[in-house]
Amino acid sequence: MPSRSAETRAVTELILAGVLWGFGFIAATWSLEAAGPLAITGWRFVVAGIIGSIVFHRALHHNFARLTRLSMLPGFFISLTLVLQTWGLMYTTATKSAFLTCLYVLIVPAIQTIRGGKSPSRFLLGCGIVALIGVALMCGLLSFQTRISALTDRELWNRGDVLTILCAIAASAHILSVDNVTEKMGPSLDSFAFNTMQSLWAGIPALILALPIFGLEDGVFLPSAVLEHESWKPLAGIMSLTLGSTLIAFALQVRAQKVIAPSLASLLFLLESPAAALFAFLLLGESMRLEQLIGGTLIIGSIAWATHRAKTHGYH
Repeated sequence: MPSRSAETRAVTELILAGVLWGFGFIAATWSLEAAGPLAITGWRFVVAGIIGSIVFHRALHHNFARLTRLSMLPGFFISLTLVLQTWGLMYTTATKSAFLTCLYVLIVPAIQTIRGGKSPSRFLLGCGIVALIGVALMCGLLSFQTRISALTDRELWNRGDVLTILCAIAASAHILSVDNVTEKMGPSLDSFAFNTMQSLWAGIPALILALPIFGLEDGVFLPSAVLEHESWKPLAGIMSLTLGSTLIAFALQVRAQKVIAPSLASLLFLLESPAAALFAFLLLGESMRLEQLIGGTLIIGSIAWATHRAKTHGYH
């Protein structure tokens, strides 16, 4: 059993990862000014993988073959997650995208149950339901202050929201695939080395598909396209996605999931939504209506209570 200090550290690291991912929605919106979803996803992961290969080369050399094999599936799922999420941001708001992504809080335990694993407690499921009520408020699905006619196309339900729901399904698969890796490798798993290989598996296919020969996007996200852009935002966006959201946050996720169960981990990931909403309000000028504030409060409250209860009765 992990020590209480290790559990506390894992929760703290997931909170930090949630904040970094929250800012990632703003960073992705900025990056979309210069490139498409495949190119952005490809470059952020490939650059993160190259940096990780340099910094953590010793750990990679020690378990290279096994890390390469075990990181393939998580790499695929996280690439799919980010492509769908970034694609959705072309049509919906960063605030809605962040909260719709949170649907994985129910998808993860549902998949676990279907696969015959241990069912999450009713308490965790209850916290997830409360949090999703907050999601509905954030998306205007339970609007009681603003008329539907007063909302813009990006604020209304749109195809970007559908893409984000598909993103939530892919994110759930990623969480469970990482949990499978941590169970197989146990304490011998180097989180940063694994994330390096995961990043390469995620980035290279996306970058290949971004080539003009496939006709899926306008072109590869070349450094010149960022440096020559009239705004500083695409450069700041891709740097933040690469270093914060990818290199650091995903490594923290892997390390934390060696200690706590995926159901609780998925609940803690919900912190990225209120963080994204706050950043979107401050940096993108997205408004926060009364029901959105209430929804964010429900989400934060459910996470805080679940974390307190889990620390008291064990992280399962």
